Amino acid sequence: MSEGWDESLPRVVGLLRAGLPTAEAWRRAGVDVPAGPARGLDGAVSAADRLAARTGAPLSAMLLAIARAAADAREAEALRRAALAGPRLSARVLSWLPAVGIALGALVDGRAPRVLALTPAGWVLLALGGALTWTGRRWTRRIVRRAEATGGEADAVVAGAALVAAALAAGAEVGRALEAVAEALAEPGLAEVAAALPGRGGRPPPAGTMWEPVARAVLPAVDAGASPTASLEAVADAAARHARTDAAVAAGELGVRVALPLALCLLPAFMLVGLAPLLLAVVGGAVGDAG
Repeated sequence: MSEGWDESLPRVVGLLRAGLPTAEAWRRAGVDVPAGPARGLDGAVSAADRLAARTGAPLSAMLLAIARAAADAREAEALRRAALAGPRLSARVLSWLPAVGIALGALVDGRAPRVLALTPAGWVLLALGGALTWTGRRWTRRIVRRAEATGGEADAVVAGAALVAAALAAGAEVGRALEAVAEALAEPGLAEVAAALPGRGGRPPPAGTMWEPVARAVLPAVDAGASPTASLEAVADAAARHARTDAAVAAGELGVRVALPLALCLLPAFMLVGLAPLLLAVVGGAVGDAG
């Protein structure tokens, strides 16, 4: 398994706290700052490096926040893979059901494959079965991919909230911290939160959107003259926790959802290319014997 940010960033933090310059700490730790546009935790690491240079916020505090976010993300991903392993394997096995039907037909009666390959009725059955199999497999893959992607957007929320909290803890002004993190992460939703601060006249992100929890953590606190640092840290923890919960729920739903392509596509394809040729072979053989 490749090294994650939760393992490599603490080495950089230790070297920074020992007094090494930033570039030297990255080099001695054997860690490369992600270059170019990046999202998620890679983008957060790159953003933290730029924010430290621009705002003077301690890089070590931001890297520790990202390391915690990375540990949460790694745990959520491990739980997601474990929860989806069984349903994903079942979906793969079921996608081969029509091929199993052809093999079973050939084992029961050797004339069944000839019916599929050499008769017009068999060609129609093969075309219909192939179309249903292709549809069922495509449908199943889409369901599995959707389940695997569940909770993925939490990485951006965890990283964004953690970076803003770290910048605020280092003494940065709320609006400046939000704008700097929004620019570094290329997340316009965070810029909307900054624009909605008291006196700026902007509108917060709509309810139900990704950055609404950050707005609910920041805006009331700033309006009351309090620091939103603790609320942002709670938002990061909650986003990571919700990602794990959503992954578990998606895995449970996957076992039910894959029944739809099974019932509507794969089982009919199994009957068309497995049972129907066998019946035609048996009936044709009986008619031939009677003649």
